[in-house]
Amino acid sequence: MMRKTIFLGAALLGFAIPAAAQVHIHGSLGRHIRVHADIGHSHHYPAPRPVHTGHWHTVNEQVYVPGCFREEHLPPRYGWVIDSCGHRHWDVIEPGGCRRVWVPPHYETRSRQVWVGC
Repeated sequence: MMRKTIFLGAALLGFAIPAAAQVHIHGSLGRHIRVHADIGHSHHYPAPRPVHTGHWHTVNEQVYVPGCFREEHLPPRYGWVIDSCGHRHWDVIEPGGCRRVWVPPHYETRSRQVWVGC
């Protein structure tokens, strides 16, 4: 289906261009579909193709983080308990729950990727 669409688009593009014009169509069918069309008169040089060379560079930045409350989960604590009959058994000493903890304002180092063209 995709191939039919590309060929149909190329055919319609051909009808819209005068006979003296020169057309170059590049395409690839892969994970991402890319189509490139150069339209120009036969006496012009083809336009230079964009160069996508470069590399990713990691940038570390100091970022101010305002203070906020954070919910902290506390798991239950278990241990040996002696019941009213004097028997020892393993049971909950403190039940779990949540508590709010204040995190004061601070600076954090955060990393991000930046494309550096060559």
